[in-house]
Amino acid sequence: MRYKHIAAGVVAASLVTLVVTGGSAEAKGRRCGPTYEQDSTGSLGTPFTLKSKHDDDGPGGSFVVGEEFEIHTNVAGQTWTITFADNGKIFFTGDDLSTTMGIREQHPTANQPGVTEHMTADALDHATGETIHGFLDVLPVPGCGG
Repeated sequence: MRYKHIAAGVVAASLVTLVVTGGSAEAKGRRCGPTYEQDSTGSLGTPFTLKSKHDDDGPGGSFVVGEEFEIHTNVAGQTWTITFADNGKIFFTGDDLSTTMGIREQHPTANQPGVTEHMTADALDHATGETIHGFLDVLPVPGCGG
């Protein structure tokens, strides 16, 4: 019986910590609008996730729109070229070597106020020729540089 009370106290303390931590993060106002997400597969069936959202954590607190791109391959040693673009303007390109955990890239670019931003992530696996094309339309956010 005593162990149940101890376990309940630990769980309750953990929940309080989560609520306080989550609340303070929101209170800082760092997040600007919803997170958009696409889960799909590449040309040979490799799953991927693309996320994008506005934020105010650019240089000097400037408004940005960022992309987070994950390729869920469980094969280590694959070289993928990844390119991010915002309304057709490339803001990141580079090669990544996969691990058994896959690949993850995350980069922001300057917000384009007042316009829907068509965010894309493209990837090419050099060994297999598989291609991935992810895309999201991120709507402008009033009061957040949009």
